[in-house]
Amino acid sequence: MAGISQILNTAKEALLAHQQAVAVAGHNIANVDTPGYSRQTLTLGAAISSPEGNGFFGNGVRGIEIYRHYDQFMVKRLTDQNSTLSDLEAQQKSMGMVETTFNEVPGLAVNELMSEFWASWQDLASYPEDMSTRSVMVQNAEVLVNQLRSMATELADTTSELSVNISSAVNDVNSLTGQLAQLNEQIVTSETDYNKQNDLRDQRDTLLKELSGYVEVNYFETSSGAYTVLMKDGHTLVESNASWQLDWQDDKLQWVSYNGKNIKMKTAIANGSELGGSIGGSMAVYDEIKPGVPENYLGRLDALANAMIREVNQLHSQGVGLTPFSEKLTSAEPLETTTLLTKAIDAGHATESIAAGSLTINDRPIGKIDGGTAVYGLAQAKTYNAAQAINNAIAGVQARLTTQVTGNAVSPMGAAEDGMSMSFQVNGIDVNYTINTTSGPPNDSDTATLAANIASAVNQAIQAYNNPANSPENIPKITIEAVIGNGINGGVENSIIFRNTNKGDESRIILDGFDTANELKLGLTNGSYAADAAHNTGELSLFSNKGAIEINGGSDDRILDQLGLGGGNISRTDEGGDGQLVVDAEDNSVLLSMMGYDYSDELQTDGGSFKIWIYNSDNTLALPQPVEVSLERAYTLRDVVDAINISITNASGQSSPWVVASIEDNKLVLTPDANHQFAFGEDTSNFLATAGLNTFFTGSSASSIAINEVVGKDLDNIAAGTVTLTGQIYAGDQSNALVITNIQRDENVRFTGGTQDTLDGFYNTLVGDIGIKSRTVERDYEYNTLITDQMTAMKDATSGVSLDEEMADLIKFQQAYTAATKLITSSDEMMQSLLQAV
Repeated sequence: MAGISQILNTAKEALLAHQQAVAVAGHNIANVDTPGYSRQTLTLGAAISSPEGNGFFGNGVRGIEIYRHYDQFMVKRLTDQNSTLSDLEAQQKSMGMVETTFNEVPGLAVNELMSEFWASWQDLASYPEDMSTRSVMVQNAEVLVNQLRSMATELADTTSELSVNISSAVNDVNSLTGQLAQLNEQIVTSETDYNKQNDLRDQRDTLLKELSGYVEVNYFETSSGAYTVLMKDGHTLVESNASWQLDWQDDKLQWVSYNGKNIKMKTAIANGSELGGSIGGSMAVYDEIKPGVPENYLGRLDALANAMIREVNQLHSQGVGLTPFSEKLTSAEPLETTTLLTKAIDAGHATESIAAGSLTINDRPIGKIDGGTAVYGLAQAKTYNAAQAINNAIAGVQARLTTQVTGNAVSPMGAAEDGMSMSFQVNGIDVNYTINTTSGPPNDSDTATLAANIASAVNQAIQAYNNPANSPENIPKITIEAVIGNGINGGVENSIIFRNTNKGDESRIILDGFDTANELKLGLTNGSYAADAAHNTGELSLFSNKGAIEINGGSDDRILDQLGLGGGNISRTDEGGDGQLVVDAEDNSVLLSMMGYDYSDELQTDGGSFKIWIYNSDNTLALPQPVEVSLERAYTLRDVVDAINISITNASGQSSPWVVASIEDNKLVLTPDANHQFAFGEDTSNFLATAGLNTFFTGSSASSIAINEVVGKDLDNIAAGTVTLTGQIYAGDQSNALVITNIQRDENVRFTGGTQDTLDGFYNTLVGDIGIKSRTVERDYEYNTLITDQMTAMKDATSGVSLDEEMADLIKFQQAYTAATKLITSSDEMMQSLLQAV
């Protein structure tokens, strides 16, 4: 019933509602500077009316809910924009450090230092005998070397600093995901349909924005009110009250989870630079300067140093200083321990191709490996394609084939051929065989017997040639064997197969003498056969002098199975089934392998050789012609040592060589006796430069480049000249210095990755790319800063607290509150009047 009590109740509700409204406005004012706070207002609504005889009487006002002014679309846009801006900011700061390293300031500019280096060689060409000119040339070279090493060191320091920053950011991400999960739980357990945890939701959005500053995220709100947060690549970070973590280990960003058995699992995130946020930005620059990536800034700086070392050394090593070498000479480059992994490609999967990127070696993606038809049980074409793809990936390994030559099936000999002789040559070794078709059976009228007899004759001839007791002067040793084709080893049944016995030996196999009718029945053809898609054993050999070979074929062994590497037990740690394989030198290595040199890919052992001139102690020629040392079939450094010693002994006719080759600490050492000296001549094998004999530089990268001590400690050894055709050495000879000077203008210098350019042009392109990248990042950062400011203003128009508006609301609510008190006063007066009337 409407009356004074109803009026009092209406006034009470008004007082309470506007008191709450004042409290909400006060809360807004108090949080005007709180980051991420969204303005709140109390939604007022009329209380439920009471029915009376003449209508429904209102019961005043009530606070319905505290409304959060929130633009979901704009908040999502700002979260994404914050990730973009943080990414660019991280890149901007990091590129600033990289630019400092490549700053072409006068006196330290690599272009300027290279120009001075080449000018020094030009001066040396003008005054080859002048010691001060030689000294200046070495000094200029040292300045250039020191600058390259300093740049490599600075990039390594920047890499280390970025790694620390990424690690710290990852820890922050892990903390934020944990806090978000806790807030999810608090919100879900305390909210109702009308009572929302506005402040907790603001805190959650603030944390989410902070998280987006580290990595780009996608998120959505579930029906319970919890956020599910995903990384850009789909990995979950937060779901309800559960959180996941990231890990930065061994230069890899990983997502950490637990399987059904509660075992921690780490999944590598394919490309961290694409994750956005400061982590993505830092990793984008980190990827450009970390070691082991030929295409990045550090890799290209290394490629510059590598090419300069190679080009200068290949010429310098064939030159001569003012005098021959009269004392022990040790090669500058040691042979590193070489890991070897050899397996036959599975012929059952020969026609299957391996998609590009589905296989990585040492974290380098391998391009597409095309399949090919198997030939008599061997996947020769696919093996060749695999080797090409792996070498093109520049994965820190050399993929090599093993040469194999296969003939057609032999034809049986008839009675007319009995007692006849046949002769042919295998790599110059004479093989003689007398046909037998009468004694037996079995005899040569049977194809299987003929094939076996010929293979045996070949192997016996090779063994006799290689036996030092029979022919100590024979070089090179022929590491070839003959086997009988059986239909699954690359040859048709009863064919004769020749193959190299050393794994990964691509040395050519030379067949000659298959001309007459009898020899033609052996199914072989004259020719020089090198390892290619049709002449290999179907085995892929991977050599590494950089440590372990790490192969990743995905989550299972299907890719590895195609390469013959699946199933486990390939290495000590190989469990099989996980798509992973790690092989190191403890599993298998080659002692003193030529693949242990950094420049082993430059070696030309098929037909390649180098010349050594030998002089008496009075500088007269000990031999009228140079000793030519053939590197044909050289597989290890021991083979080279034998080739040098036997070649010199054969040329001199002495029982021991005048210059002795030996091995010390995995280095080649040449030691002349007291009566002789030596110098080097033409080298078509590139061995001298590869091993570091008579070279100007040592090393193979910007961090390892140095001046060879043989030159640095004795300026006489700077090879400005060359030995003449008659073996003369002239102090005023500048021929080699002039050729070295021409390197500066050579437009066909090869760089790692296949690029060809001048040394100056290659470096200028690198510096230009860094400058363009920095300018692009700077412009993008400035643009996105403006966009962020605009979007923040648009969000604040909805969610921000305006003190003017809040003060106006306070006055409005105070007036309403005063009016409600006046209503109580009026009700009291009415009650007093009623009491007085009674």
